[in-house]
Parts: sequence; structure tokens; C-alpha cells
Amino acid sequence: MSDLKREKPKRAVLVSISVEDDGLRLSLDDAQRQGSIDADTWKQREHYTSKIISEKSLDEMSFEEKELADFGHAILARLYAFKSCGEI
Repeated sequence: MSDLKREKPKRAVLVSISVEDDGLRLSLDDAQRQGSIDADTWKQREHYTSKIISEKSLDEMSFEEKELADFGHAILARLYAFKSCGEI
């Protein structure tokens, strides 16, 4: 491992799940690091996207390959946007 000190990222994608009447909501939100060197916290900045999935599909981990690819693409696209703006 390198002895170079790495700068901590300033931005991140927060992935969360919540119960809704029609299923489970997967949410992707922008987060920003706040705090000092000794104590970091993350604060949600803005909502990026969300999707309702069935509880059964999560319990069985049964997702279509395209659905998983789209979810991964959404995360990577947001991280790329942070990088492009100099926030990573």
C-alpha cells in the first residue's frame, strides 16, 4: 500500500430503502462530506432517483440482469458527474 495520504472523497451516492404502500422504494441521493479531519459526517444534499421494487424480489434477490445493470449505471453516472465537476 502506498504511503501517500489519500484525500477523502467530498461527495457520495447514498443508497437507501424504505417501505411504501406499493412495495419497497430504493432511493439514490447525493451526499456531501462534512466535518473535520477527526469527525466526518455525511449530509444528504439532493434526491437523485428512486424506484419501487417488490418485497419478494428483494427477499429472493431475483432481479432481471437489465434491472441490475440500470441500477449500477445510475450509481456510476452520478459518481462520474461528481468527478466531472471536481467534487471527487
